[in-house]
Amino acid sequence: MGLLNVFCSLMILLIINIVALSTNLNPVAALVDVKTCANGKMTKQCGESIRLSVAMNVGPPPTNDCCKELVTVGKPCHDAYVQERHLKVHDFVGSAEDLLKRSDQVWTQCVESVHASAEAPGHFN
Repeated sequence: MGLLNVFCSLMILLIINIVALSTNLNPVAALVDVKTCANGKMTKQCGESIRLSVAMNVGPPPTNDCCKELVTVGKPCHDAYVQERHLKVHDFVGSAEDLLKRSDQVWTQCVESVHASAEAPGHFN
């Protein structure tokens, strides 16, 4: 009987871990204070533009200037905001997976636009 209890406890623990690890949440974001991490680094206009793109899936992609602000804020702050302000209160369209994908897409697009690779020099022109 004791062996069965240990086995059941291990199975429950395993299932909880699998569910926790299968989500796309950023554990570092849990350490970020979402109320202050973007203070002075992002304008309200850029925040709203990014919110519309990520949470509501509407509007144009963020401008290069807004992308610069987002990259300055950093990925942990961006993830924390998405998780705290949208995911927890279900303030988004589509599924949670859709929200997290859009969040990562906007982040990746912004990083690529801010850190655009330099063109190869034209040595043979």
